[in-house]
Amino acid sequence: MIWLVALAQLASIEGASRLGPFFEALARLEAGAQETVRVTHLGDSHIAADMWTAHLRDGLQSRFGDGGRGFVLAGRAWRSYGQAGVRMDSPGRWRVDGLRGGLDDGLWAPGGCSLATSDPAATTRVESSTPFTELDVHYLRQPGGGCFEVRVGDRRLARVSSRGPWLLTGDRRIEVPAGAKSVELRPLGGGETRLLGVSFRSGAPGIVYDALGTNGAQARDLLRPDAELLADLLQRLGPNLMVLSYGANELYDENLDPQRYAAGLARVLTRVRRGTSSACLLTGPPDMLRDRRQPELGPTLRSTQRTLAAAHGCAYWDAQEAMGGRNSIRAWKRSGRARGDFVHLTRDGYDALGAALLGALSEAYSTHQTDKGGDVSAR
Repeated sequence: MIWLVALAQLASIEGASRLGPFFEALARLEAGAQETVRVTHLGDSHIAADMWTAHLRDGLQSRFGDGGRGFVLAGRAWRSYGQAGVRMDSPGRWRVDGLRGGLDDGLWAPGGCSLATSDPAATTRVESSTPFTELDVHYLRQPGGGCFEVRVGDRRLARVSSRGPWLLTGDRRIEVPAGAKSVELRPLGGGETRLLGVSFRSGAPGIVYDALGTNGAQARDLLRPDAELLADLLQRLGPNLMVLSYGANELYDENLDPQRYAAGLARVLTRVRRGTSSACLLTGPPDMLRDRRQPELGPTLRSTQRTLAAAHGCAYWDAQEAMGGRNSIRAWKRSGRARGDFVHLTRDGYDALGAALLGALSEAYSTHQTDKGGDVSAR
């Protein structure tokens, strides 16, 4: 397969050599290694919509193999939450933590929130459009934690206790019957069950791509979850590449202070990279307008992102440049690739942006392979 860039420019990845460990993992897949290579993509509503990320997931999996759908929330945490190829339903009394602007207890992780209940009549079901053979259930272990069971169809595959001596993440890997496409989690009572998410794996070598976005999110929101829980779950996911896509909501923040933003972003990068050996890619926000004008702090924010990306060993990719530069959102709106708010894109727009980033990754990967004398023939 050859990655094609349509309807967007090829903006190169800055500091692409910092993605070397990720490219080495891709090269092992192309050489026939029986392993999973994981991308965990965190961000704001551009990521929560899972249209841009779906294009990236499909493109990487078509070339390097489909390792599975990856991490999703364990239920419909907010009304518009959705993921490509996934449906979910959570009847009963569930409490969602993580979306109340600092009023929560911080006991959630990269998905941006958790679902909790003490009601044994509650249940949650997640259905994938493609079969999976392995399932990881991520939950919070806590004093007084309840039990839940994991069911596929009419079969109970596991009963899990979430009780623990102190607060920490737990996960349970479960092999499921061939052809399974859905899982149901049923709390059994005995205390609170708090679910952090589920992760689907195909059992085949290839790419797993997590899309962990939250509407309205800013990078600083990653400082709100408990630091130990966040670091622990990221280590459990074990991404080969972490992508962070924030900035649009910061530019809509009337109280944004450039110095505080820089200090906060530095703390975020330190926190998410703690204890992991993954490569890291920061993406600047797509072109956007605020009150029909370019946000005044846009150049400052992007310059800060570039500087801190380099300082923390991350690569950087400018989505605004890929769209055509400042005010390109106007042309994208006229062509049907951007929405009327001049911030969000349509499906065609996210597909174009995804193609641009895939093209940039392909270019950087080819350069990496050439520099080390590898085979870069397209598949």
